[in-house]
Amino acid sequence: MPWKLTMLMASARALLSPIAGVAVLAFFNSTAVSHEFEVGTLLIQHPWVAAKDTTNTTTTAYVIEIRNRGTGPDRLLGASLSGEKGILQEANAGARPAKFATHEHGFQIEPGGFVRLQPGGARILFEGLHGALKEGEMVKGTLEFEKAGTIEIEFTIEPAGLAEEDDTPIHHHTHR
Repeated sequence: MPWKLTMLMASARALLSPIAGVAVLAFFNSTAVSHEFEVGTLLIQHPWVAAKDTTNTTTTAYVIEIRNRGTGPDRLLGASLSGEKGILQEANAGARPAKFATHEHGFQIEPGGFVRLQPGGARILFEGLHGALKEGEMVKGTLEFEKAGTIEIEFTIEPAGLAEEDDTPIHHHTHR
């Protein structure tokens, strides 16, 4: 009989994971319509970082979408927050709990395509941070691109619970 409970729980997790992802995207789409940065051919939509208290020196950051409206590719190479360099990472598909590999060469964004950094997929890990990041505030940072260069942005500080990792796959897309 215990195997039936395990199968039921696995089925429930498989259904809830996509639902949770849609809920997070719906939340951001409803609260952050105007929080975007357009620089050259790049459109950066709703960069955010998870809130943290003063005892924690690590947090994660995400960007709902970086769209390349140009005719050539660009690449997200890095990021910074409060003067600390971030580490670009990507989740290993299917690992529970989520395990992340450093993405040293960045994330390619094809012309007409986009990349999403979202919980359970790609993220920016920031370590060595001092002070609190309070939900609802903004914090200055940068995104560094191969062709567009370093772009100054502001990250919205969202609830820490939104950054909980699951095994939702990363999305790199090209639309032509």
